[in-house]
Amino acid sequence: MANSYNKFLVTAAGTYRTDRELQNIIYNLNKEIMKVEGATQSGLIRAVNLIHQETEKGSVRVPVDTSNLRHSWFYVTAKGGVGGSTGKFIGKNAGRLAAEHAAMRTEMKGKAKSLFTQYKGPFVIAGYSANYTLWVHEMMGAKFKRRGAGPKWFEIAIKNKQGEILKIIQSNAKIR
Repeated sequence: MANSYNKFLVTAAGTYRTDRELQNIIYNLNKEIMKVEGATQSGLIRAVNLIHQETEKGSVRVPVDTSNLRHSWFYVTAKGGVGGSTGKFIGKNAGRLAAEHAAMRTEMKGKAKSLFTQYKGPFVIAGYSANYTLWVHEMMGAKFKRRGAGPKWFEIAIKNKQGEILKIIQSNAKIR
């Protein structure tokens, strides 16, 4: 068992809402991450970037209509780092989406810091801030505009890259 508690938390719309299947995938990934001795923040960030890349270029991609969902991608770290999209939204809901994006990043940054304090280990919280993320993620049978886009894109990205995620975290671990 690892000396520190290492975890990905996936968020949507300000809460830890995910479907049960995605929860299980994340839970199992977290169990494997926790076994990595000396996992580092930089390793977790690299792993999150791999997941994001897979959602953009992998076998099932994030759906795009106005690109607002795509631009709501973010991650925060236990050390206060923030990454992902800058939240450049368009359309009649752009202002609300931008405000929710900023609020989500702030809320999750606090959550990551709290988890770091509680468990003394690196944390990365990643996901999409758009309030409709989970709804789109679960739209089975939907026809999306973007070629290669489909439901469960985030879940599939994590499943497809789980081995690489663990290798990245292991290769970036500190030897104690």
